[in-house]
Amino acid sequence: MSTARVVARNTLFLSLAQGIRVALGLALILFIANRFGAVWQGKFSILLAFLNIFQVLASFGLPRLITREVARDHEAANRYFWSGLAAQGLTTLGVMAVMAAVVALMPYPSDTKAMLWLAVLALPLFTAYSVAGALLRAHERMQYLVYAEVLSASAQLAVAVVLLGAGFGVMALAIIRIAGLGLAAVTVVASALALRYIGRPAFAASFAKRLLRESTDFFGLAGFDALLHRLDVLVLSVVAGEAATGLYDAAFQIVKVLMTLILSFTDAAYPTLSRLFVRERARFGLTAGKAMQYGIILLLPVAAGLTVLAPQIIDFLYRRPAYAASADILAALAWATPFYFLSIFLTRGLMAGDRARAAFWVTATMVALGLAILAGLSAAFGPVGTAWGLVLVYLLGASLAWRAARGMKIGFGTRCLVRPALAATFMAATLYLLPELTLWLAIPLGAGLYAAFALGLRVFDREDLALLHSLMGK
Repeated sequence: MSTARVVARNTLFLSLAQGIRVALGLALILFIANRFGAVWQGKFSILLAFLNIFQVLASFGLPRLITREVARDHEAANRYFWSGLAAQGLTTLGVMAVMAAVVALMPYPSDTKAMLWLAVLALPLFTAYSVAGALLRAHERMQYLVYAEVLSASAQLAVAVVLLGAGFGVMALAIIRIAGLGLAAVTVVASALALRYIGRPAFAASFAKRLLRESTDFFGLAGFDALLHRLDVLVLSVVAGEAATGLYDAAFQIVKVLMTLILSFTDAAYPTLSRLFVRERARFGLTAGKAMQYGIILLLPVAAGLTVLAPQIIDFLYRRPAYAASADILAALAWATPFYFLSIFLTRGLMAGDRARAAFWVTATMVALGLAILAGLSAAFGPVGTAWGLVLVYLLGASLAWRAARGMKIGFGTRCLVRPALAATFMAATLYLLPELTLWLAIPLGAGLYAAFALGLRVFDREDLALLHSLMGK
């Protein structure tokens, strides 16, 4: 199977997994938002932000290291699993204590703090899930992650309806996440066992220590990456409170769908890029460049369309009048997606190319400067300022990552962006001039207009069309 088709297949499976999870997660968010309002949605977004950050800190960068090494040597899977599980279990215990202490210091209401303390119990479950999941990613058996995500998201939605409907209060939000992670961990570990990637325990203390040493750069990168992904919510929750955070999260949940698909693509491409860098350096640069070009071609019209259709989208999803303010936030957040894609893909490319240290410094710089940018804009302009701050942060990250990757000969240039940008502009302008269109007509019309403008402007060359035929198996 060709490299392009392998990446496309794995992207499909990961996108299915993440897409189902996001769809069911969005259903849960809408249930909370439309029944309990922006304050409860703000509490839930704070919970997710804390768990996302501390889960990654607990993993210590080990899953990414394990994925890279096992992708290069499949026979070492069992050894990496047991030693990685022991090493990550040790770091998880320490991070659980740190999370409990940080929660105590935050200026949140008492019920929010109690919810976060209970959520600490989710961290050990994530340890099992992430280490076993790293083996599945390394072997490119992404379909098993689909099963885990479907079961997990379904369980969370079911538990939410039962517990919240019974009036359990905000503590139910933590129980929802614990139940979902537990089921996902069981599913992923069972899959790895059934595929015989996990065998008899083969723990070696010296090897576990070596993994911890080698994962240092990955840990720094993963930790700052996790902070970066939810720095906006943490800053806004402290600066403006839970209600403003809920309004911001209402818009972010829509953009999160795109970011999740982007992560699916970059996670699917990571093992392939890791192999190509070692075995076929020229194809590494070509593959990375084409992937970036296609990503931008797809994301520019989506960002432009979201900007024009933001009021209709918010009105359709959120029934409470207070959520109308989320439309301006969504219009701004939409433009974070292309820069997010470039920064995430390039940092994964740096890791695949044995430049984890460079990826670490790019992400660390984004966090350090992003904290100042987000705090300043959030204090001055509220949630809309937070949204534009996120755009600036990812623009900064894309610029820094591209500069760090210059020596890797990635075949990508800004000239390839001009025609897609023109096609997206023409599409958005047409939709703007047709304000009476319903959302269900505007979306397919926008897609058709962009396709027509893209073909007319010759966005795709012969090589691109040949590759698309290859991906479809023709």
